[in-house]
Amino acid sequence: MEDEGREVQMDRFQKWEQPEWRTDFITTGQDPELAELLHKRVFGDSAPPGPRHGAPANQLFKMAKEIVFDVNEEGQATLTPMTWIIDTDSIEYRLSGIIKATFTTDESAKVMLLDALVNEVPVVPNNEVVAPRLEALFADMMTNGVTHFVDGEEQTYAVTGHLLLTHEGAPDSGRVIAQPAEFSALQRRLEHEVEQGRQAKIALARITAALRELRELLTREERNEHDLQRCLTKYPIFFGPSYRRILPKHKLGSEYEADYALEIVDGSIDVMEIEASTHRLYGKRGNPSQALIHAEQQVLDWLAWLDEQSSYARRNLPGVRRACGIVVIGRRANLSEKDVERLRWRNMMYGGRLTILTFDDLIDRCEAIRSLLIEQQVQESNS
Repeated sequence: MEDEGREVQMDRFQKWEQPEWRTDFITTGQDPELAELLHKRVFGDSAPPGPRHGAPANQLFKMAKEIVFDVNEEGQATLTPMTWIIDTDSIEYRLSGIIKATFTTDESAKVMLLDALVNEVPVVPNNEVVAPRLEALFADMMTNGVTHFVDGEEQTYAVTGHLLLTHEGAPDSGRVIAQPAEFSALQRRLEHEVEQGRQAKIALARITAALRELRELLTREERNEHDLQRCLTKYPIFFGPSYRRILPKHKLGSEYEADYALEIVDGSIDVMEIEASTHRLYGKRGNPSQALIHAEQQVLDWLAWLDEQSSYARRNLPGVRRACGIVVIGRRANLSEKDVERLRWRNMMYGGRLTILTFDDLIDRCEAIRSLLIEQQVQESNS
C-alpha cells in the first residue's frame, strides 16, 4: 500500500516505453560523402556550412557516456564529454573526448553539471586530487541552486530530489540515477561520522575510567590529596570543558606554587588548591574548619600576588588580568543541610573571586559530560 502524499515514481521500463530517438552524432574519417549524408540526415537541406560533425554544440553533453571533470593549471574547472564518434572509413563507433569545455566561473560550470544531472549523464573526477572540488560544486548546486541567463534574463534553478541518507541507511532520491560525486561526498560524510563515533567511544571509556579511579580514591580514609591530584592531572576532564590549558604545580614567582593554573578559553586564569577529601568543611558548631580557612587563605595569597605581579605573571600566563581562585576540599556527604547553606553563602560572599567545591562537584561535572556523550550516541544510533 502506497504512503499517502508520497509521489509515485515511474518504473524504469515505463521511462523507455516511448523511445528517445537521437540524431546527434560526431563523425571522423576521410569519407566526406558519408559525412555529408549523415549531416543532411540531421539538418536537412538547410544544413549550415562548416565541418560535418553532425551534433549541435548544446547536445554534446547530453549524448556523452560520461563527463570527465578536471581542473586546469589556472584553477578553472573543465568538463570533457566522452562521446560516441562514427568513423566514416570503418563505420565503427568509438568513445573519445574530442572537446574540453573550460569554465571561468564555478557558476557556469554548475550550469553544465545541472544539464548532466537532468540528462542522467555521470560526471566523474579525473583523479582523486580534483574529486573534492567536484563534490563542492555539486554540494553548492544542491544547496544554492544554479543561476543562468535565459534570453538575457537571470534565472535561478533549485535542485530537488538530491541524494539523501534515510533512517534505514539506504540512498533515497527523487532521481533514479545519482551522480558519482554525490556518492563520494556521502562516503566522506559517513567516514567522518564513523570516526566521530569512534572518538566518542574512546572519550566515553576514558571518562568512565576516570570516574571509577576517583571514586576509589575517595573511599580511602587516610589523607590523600597527593593521590587525588595525580588522578586529576591524569584525567583533566574533571575540571570541565571550559579550560584549554591545565598547568599542574604552577610556580608563582619564588614564593608560591599553585596546585593548578587553569587557562580558560577566553584567556583568563583560575588557580586551584587541592585539599584532602577527608577534611571537613565545618565543625559541629558550624564554624569553618581549620583546613578550609588555611586553603582559602592560601588561594587568597595567590590572587593577591597575581594582582601585584601581573606583568611578571603574564610571561607564563598571558591571560592574567584578574584571576579567580578555587578550593576543592572534602565530601558533600559530610555536610549537613545547614552546612550546605553556609557553603552557598560563603561562595556568594566571595562574589565569584573564590569558589569552594567538594570532590563531588568535580564528579558531577564529569558525569554531566559523560551523560551528554551517551545521549549523543543514542541519538546517532536512532537516526
